[in-house]
Amino acid sequence: MKRIFIPLVFAALAVSGCSPTVPKCGDEEVTDLVKQIADEEMNNQLGAELAELFSYEVGAIRTTATNEQTGAHECAAELSITASNTGMTNKAPITYTVEMTDDGEQFYVNVFGL
Repeated sequence: MKRIFIPLVFAALAVSGCSPTVPKCGDEEVTDLVKQIADEEMNNQLGAELAELFSYEVGAIRTTATNEQTGAHECAAELSITASNTGMTNKAPITYTVEMTDDGEQFYVNVFGL
């Protein structure tokens, strides 16, 4: 399988939050967004047909910093990318941030290193 990684890619998504606190790096809603962002980036790079061959898992999640004033988190993790046609898995280190909007109704996830 050909390795396809962009040295630094930035993506952001907003989702309605259930509470005014910033979700943690390992919260399911955050890791689901990280996987969705990875899938969208793969779609942009390879096209929809090839992107469908890949699935993603986020592991080894660490909180590297938390802003005391805003509650925003900086996170590091390992993104596992598995190709369904070969069963091969590649792992890539990624970082991401999680922060709330000022109105406290949405949070943003920004992913780096895809």
